[in-house]
Amino acid sequence: MKSRSPKKTKSRLDSKKSPSKTQTKVKKDPLLPIRPLPILFPLPPFSNRKRISFFLFFNILFFFQCSSLQEKPKEVYHNNVVTTETEILSKIDGLQNSGIQSLAYMYMLGDGVVHAGNHGGDEKIQVPRFKVGSITKLFTGIALLQLQDKGKLKLDDEVSKYLPEIKKMQSRGKNFPEITLRDILTHQSGLPSDLASGFFLSPEANDNEILESFHSLPKHLTDMERNEPGKTHSYSNFGFGLLGVVIERVSGLGIEEYFQKEIFKKAGMKHSTLLEFHEGSDLVPGYYGFFWKTKTKPQKIRDLTAGSLSSTGEDMGLFMKALFQSKKGKGLLSKESFAEFHRIQKGPSSNFQMKLGLPVLLQEKIGGGKTVWISGHSGSLPPYFADLVYDPETEIVSFLAGNTTGFATAEIQPTNNEILNTVFEYKSGNSLEPLPLPERKEQNRLDGYFGLYVSPFGIHELKEGNPPKLEIMGFDFDLVEKENRFGVNLSLFFGLIPIRDKKLESLRLEFENWDQDKIFNLYSPNMVKGSLGFAHKFQPNQNLPEESYFTRYSTKDPHSLIPQLGLEKDKRGFLLLSINYSLGGLSYSTTLPCQMESATNLRILGYGRNLGERVEIKKFAGKPVLVYSGIEFIGD
Repeated sequence: MKSRSPKKTKSRLDSKKSPSKTQTKVKKDPLLPIRPLPILFPLPPFSNRKRISFFLFFNILFFFQCSSLQEKPKEVYHNNVVTTETEILSKIDGLQNSGIQSLAYMYMLGDGVVHAGNHGGDEKIQVPRFKVGSITKLFTGIALLQLQDKGKLKLDDEVSKYLPEIKKMQSRGKNFPEITLRDILTHQSGLPSDLASGFFLSPEANDNEILESFHSLPKHLTDMERNEPGKTHSYSNFGFGLLGVVIERVSGLGIEEYFQKEIFKKAGMKHSTLLEFHEGSDLVPGYYGFFWKTKTKPQKIRDLTAGSLSSTGEDMGLFMKALFQSKKGKGLLSKESFAEFHRIQKGPSSNFQMKLGLPVLLQEKIGGGKTVWISGHSGSLPPYFADLVYDPETEIVSFLAGNTTGFATAEIQPTNNEILNTVFEYKSGNSLEPLPLPERKEQNRLDGYFGLYVSPFGIHELKEGNPPKLEIMGFDFDLVEKENRFGVNLSLFFGLIPIRDKKLESLRLEFENWDQDKIFNLYSPNMVKGSLGFAHKFQPNQNLPEESYFTRYSTKDPHSLIPQLGLEKDKRGFLLLSINYSLGGLSYSTTLPCQMESATNLRILGYGRNLGERVEIKKFAGKPVLVYSGIEFIGD
């Protein structure tokens, strides 16, 4: 299989910057120039202090809603490569022109040919690499399956077999079962979501310093606490960092050497790396800003196998091609492991309808009246964002990666899904449709459910009234009865302008019991029940620490993922912990309820990402101190 370096061409579409495109098998198209084609971190939610951003989001939503009222004629893509590629490239051009400085793209039409290229960026960078964030986790899962194929480990082995340090880990409860490799791969291990201490390294850190930090991960287990494995889904970057250490210890190779030898080289990927330096290609610079773009230094992270991979569109295509070859026993995996990688794994009951492979995310769609399981993963390491979606059966793929945090970032994933839908129609002649909402026989009732809830998006309050209201991000939204559930009425400008958007109008809430607790879920045909976690009802605890603890806290680490915490008392009398994140030049915060567990510990309430975790409180030199996620924060 031959490949060639990207050749710069002038786009026949009216792009501001000339794109380039390569493919592994070059073919001429009469109307095209020769073109050799859904959280690393889910962004933390907006806090009440970010309400202006909340309004800006819905203003933009309203703008796109109005601009799309006039629908264009239905195109026919089936077996029409010209119309199909014109549509794909038009979507990519539109995305880049919306405010992303540089884009990498790749698509496959199901014939084994990789179409890839770039838009925008620095002309001096001959081969630009993009960070792909948590898409790295797919490579980590493949590495473990490879080692299982060789008989060196089993996914159902206890992690302690390879990381004996985990036996020293503190347990929140008694008689918890041992954590297995499969538990970590499917994000149900009970391990903390993140070890924020040391997650971001200095922008000047070299590869040896990054590796040294990566190898230190197991040493932190002694000071950490785990929850019950198999109880709930909780996305864990920390867990996937530990899996990288397992790969090293079992294979006898360094993690970069293993990925280069066993994955990149076998797939023909010449410009991909977990580390920062790679001869022959350069990482594109990142930018942030909603209106004015500011250049920022790329984030270097410790948890390499959770989200440090950087790659090109062409390399990602070669990876997918090699992965598909596994179906014939000639690719990266055995036939059995390829099937296992995409098989729905047993998950906790809190996952509800969410389906995971090892660890590929699986979404059920309908195409031509038949079930189609779309696979993929997204990755966010601001200011970079990437999304990969594919159909293992027909071998169609779409991949997009951008380097700019801003409004357009939110369009990468939906645009990528639209491209895959177009490619699916080209390949099969059928549209790819979401599943209809499952039917309910009786209207969901709210008796006994009014009160306070906590989810990964913060605090919510279900309030009685006619209609009842649900607080989301500090705003009250009316709940209306729809299809024996509750829907959310969304409107702009204090209710003067209702939003008429099919995706938003399909949002549904279900209130139910789970594990003897009251919860609610938010979902839609495009977002399966459980994919955003769930909101758990809590009863406020009025126990409070002494007054001096109610203040702002800061860390001395200039590169910290979490530079500040705040402890305050809610107007209803319970404890609130605000967590400020610094990601890719932008700051985000979330506010979560917590309670006194002892004189020296607070407990963040709820289940899911960064919930249920412990916060230590103490005094040092007369100042209040909070210790959270391994970081010591000093009070003002």
